[in-house]
Amino acid sequence: MRKVSLILLIIVLIIHSLTFFSFATEEITSEAETTQSEEPPEEKNEEFKENVVNTIGKIVETNGIKEVVTGSVVDQVQEVVVEIIKGDYIGEEFTTEYVLSYDLEGKMLVYELDIGDKVEVQITEDQNGNTTATVMEVYRANNIIWIVVLFFLSIVIIGGKNGIRTVIGLIFAIAFIYLFMIRRVFYGANAISNSIFTIIVVIAGTFIIISGLNRRTVSAAIGTFGGVISAGIIGLIFNHLSKLTGAYEDAISLSANLSIVQFNFRDLLFASLLISALGACMDIGISIATALDEIKKTEPDVTWQELFKKGMEVGRNNIGTMTNTLVLAYVGASLSILMLYMASDMSLLEIVNKEKIAEQIVLAIVGSMGVVYTVPITSIIYALINRHKIIYKRVAENKVDGKRSLKL
Repeated sequence: MRKVSLILLIIVLIIHSLTFFSFATEEITSEAETTQSEEPPEEKNEEFKENVVNTIGKIVETNGIKEVVTGSVVDQVQEVVVEIIKGDYIGEEFTTEYVLSYDLEGKMLVYELDIGDKVEVQITEDQNGNTTATVMEVYRANNIIWIVVLFFLSIVIIGGKNGIRTVIGLIFAIAFIYLFMIRRVFYGANAISNSIFTIIVVIAGTFIIISGLNRRTVSAAIGTFGGVISAGIIGLIFNHLSKLTGAYEDAISLSANLSIVQFNFRDLLFASLLISALGACMDIGISIATALDEIKKTEPDVTWQELFKKGMEVGRNNIGTMTNTLVLAYVGASLSILMLYMASDMSLLEIVNKEKIAEQIVLAIVGSMGVVYTVPITSIIYALINRHKIIYKRVAENKVDGKRSLKL
């Protein structure tokens, strides 16, 4: 219990320090941007004629759906009444329209709004004091929070004490990735070096939280890091050969609207590769180290060569399921865009050649290769550092004066 409390205290201190650093960096950057972007008062008054506020509203009335034709564009539009439930306009009601169609011909539709749905609303007030409200999209944050809570509760209920450690480790990993890597890279830090440092801390911290600090943890951590870095190097080579930039259509369209920050998409692609391979490599790394630990306990005289062979056998039995997990996850994530490309009468080679699809393929395959390389690295590391490990015998004949004896 004292160890768990100490671990929790360390995690809280780390997250607190990272949060302070991140917000301090954000404030400094914001001040610099404000200073650089200052303009004469006359120009500011001429530019900002409208006051735009983003807030949250609740649907209190829904009317029918109609077609709105603008030139060659046909939109399906739902008429709604929205009540503002947050901010300066709280309590006010606006009658507005919600565009349901994604495409130009109104074939791809989002869900219709129902009474009680929470939505994101943009309120615009012009220089004459006239206000208009526009429903941007459904407010989903509450549902996301509930599914995360359900996920954590499921882990704790089924996993018990190990489940609690798993949840703590997961929170630590996500918090560190966001507060340290993502925020630092957003404000101009190098994505490659920060991602490498991040995976080192996440691997070490997560394994210590879940399994404690021991030779099994050290073996799994080194094996995982070796597998992830191997995947990163291979991915870097193939990204260069395939000339993948990470700047596919969505990224280009979004970055075109940004004037403050600039990203190196190639470095971000490398960072995303490391992070996406990390979980699977950690899983197989700790599985092999745990299996070998049990073997060493039951067979204390086993040689390091035999340990390595047994580790490889355990790894081979897990490689298939782990690589399937990674590849199928990427296939599932790309299913919609694959169907759209097929609907555009594109051949399989043309679809594969699209940068978005090629990127997903490289990430899936390289991540799977990281899993493959984690197996031998973890096995050899565990075998070498445990070849002379002292084992506690748990049988009665090894007790001397009521204490357990040690056997090499």
